[in-house]
Amino acid sequence: MNHQLNMTDEIGQGGSNIISLRFETEELDTSEKFQLNRKQRRSLGHLIVTTPETERPITLFCNGLTVIGRERNTVLQALRSGLFELVHSGKEDTGVITLPSFASSRKGQYNILSTSFPQYREVSISVLTETTHVVWREVLQPGHTYGLRLSGKAGEVFACYTDELDNPPDEIPSKKKLPVHREGGDTYYFTVHDDPAPPKLFARLELPRKAYLNGPTPFTLITEYTTDSVEPFVFDKSRSPLSVTKFCSGDLHCIDQLIDCQDDETGEKVKWGCVFVCWDGDPHPEFPYDDDFVEISAEKPWRFDCTLEELGNEKEYVRSMEGLKAGRTYKALVGGPSGFTRWQYGKKEDLLAGTRGEKMKRWEVDMEKLGRLDVERIKKDSYFETVA
Repeated sequence: MNHQLNMTDEIGQGGSNIISLRFETEELDTSEKFQLNRKQRRSLGHLIVTTPETERPITLFCNGLTVIGRERNTVLQALRSGLFELVHSGKEDTGVITLPSFASSRKGQYNILSTSFPQYREVSISVLTETTHVVWREVLQPGHTYGLRLSGKAGEVFACYTDELDNPPDEIPSKKKLPVHREGGDTYYFTVHDDPAPPKLFARLELPRKAYLNGPTPFTLITEYTTDSVEPFVFDKSRSPLSVTKFCSGDLHCIDQLIDCQDDETGEKVKWGCVFVCWDGDPHPEFPYDDDFVEISAEKPWRFDCTLEELGNEKEYVRSMEGLKAGRTYKALVGGPSGFTRWQYGKKEDLLAGTRGEKMKRWEVDMEKLGRLDVERIKKDSYFETVA
C-alpha cells in the first residue's frame, strides 16, 4: 500500500515539517489466539511514523505512547488515552468500546534521528499486549471478535524539533509544534478465547560439589522437572537437548544447551567442547520412541541426567570436561528447552498403547486448544569446584 501525504494543506513554517502516523496490523498465527488465560505477549502490529525531515532530529509526543526497549509500545496505555480505539467486529464506525480511563502524568515521546537520505523515512514502533491483563478481562467477552485501530482524533499527537525542546511537553508553545497527520491505516481483528491455561513445568538444577577433570569420577548434571498439575500428563521431549542418549547426538550440540555456566570470580563464560552433526536426512523417526515421552504430575517429578566425562581422545565430544580449568569455582544456572509443543493429559501407558499407527492417531492433538507447555526455570545458582 502506497501512503502519500497531501503536503499542501499542512505545511508548517519550515516547509518540510509534515509527519504522518498510521497503524499497520499483523495477523495472528493459528496457534497464537488471543487467549485470556495464557500469559503471553502478542504483537498486534506497528505504529508507522513517516517524516520527510532529513537534517534535524524530531521528537514525537503521543498520549499513551509508552516505548519500552527495542522500540515497542504497550497497547493498553494507548487505548486508555484514546490514541487507539476498540470496536466490535462489523461495526467499525459505531459502538466504540470504552476502557477504564487512564490519566498519564506525562506524554510519551519518541526520538526520530536525522538522516542523510533525501526521501520520506518510516520508523516502526511495535505494538504489544499481554493478553491476560486484568483490563482485557473487564472489557472482552470470549467468543466475540473485536477490532483495534488508530483513532481518528482522540489522543493528542504532535511533534517538535528535538533541538528546540526547552520546555516540558505540556508547556511547549504552539508555534513550535509540528502537525501530525493521521492516515487511515488498518484495523486489527482478533477473536477472544478463554481456553484453560496449560500446566506449568518448573526446572531446577542439581550439581556435585566437585568436578574432577582427570580420572574416572563422573560429574553428572541433573535437571529436575516438577509441575503444578495434580492430573498426570505426558509430553514429548524429542528433538530437544533432553532426548540425547549418546556422546554424539543430533539433538545436543553443546552442554550450554543444558546449563549456563561461568567462572564465579571472573564472570567468564565456559566454552565447552562441542560437536555439530550434519545429516543427509532427518535422523528422527516418523513418530518419537516411547522413551522420548515423559509422564509427570505434582506427585511424580522427572529427572534428566547428563554425565560429563574426561576428554580421552582427539575428538571434542559434547560431554567432555574440556572448557573447565583446574582450581576454579564455577556458577551454573539451569538451561534446557523453554517449552514443549506436544503434550496431553493422561498416563503414558494409555497414551502410547497399541501400534505406531494407533499412537500417531492418538497424538494428533489440537494444540490450539491445549496451548504450549512452557518451562519456568528456577533461578537458583549452583556452584562447583574443579579438581585436577
